[in-house]
Amino acid sequence: MNVCTFVGRLGRDAETKTVNETTVTSFSLASDTGYGNNKSTIWVDCSVWGVRGEKIAEYLKKGTSATVIGNLSQRSYTNKDGEDKTALDVRVQEIDFSNPRESDGGKSNEPINDDIPF
Repeated sequence: MNVCTFVGRLGRDAETKTVNETTVTSFSLASDTGYGNNKSTIWVDCSVWGVRGEKIAEYLKKGTSATVIGNLSQRSYTNKDGEDKTALDVRVQEIDFSNPRESDGGKSNEPINDDIPF
């Protein structure tokens, strides 16, 4: 079974395209590993196919925190400098916006109830 989970921030706003009469919404996710001097960032290209991708595209903005769960694949390509590179791709099955208040600048559509004691 090929299922992975990545937590991170979007590196760019999502883009939606049509491929063979089906829409696909794509975005990149920066996921940090390690800590201190050993901290590094893994970039993962993510795609959400169909109507689900269309519906959530407006929330997929640069800097938004998200958790994605999906199927991982690896592809090879040659960059503009002629170097062979490898990229990780996730076909997203589930997505959670980890901290919606943080990603929208502290604004939320949900009412805040200050009477809650916790």
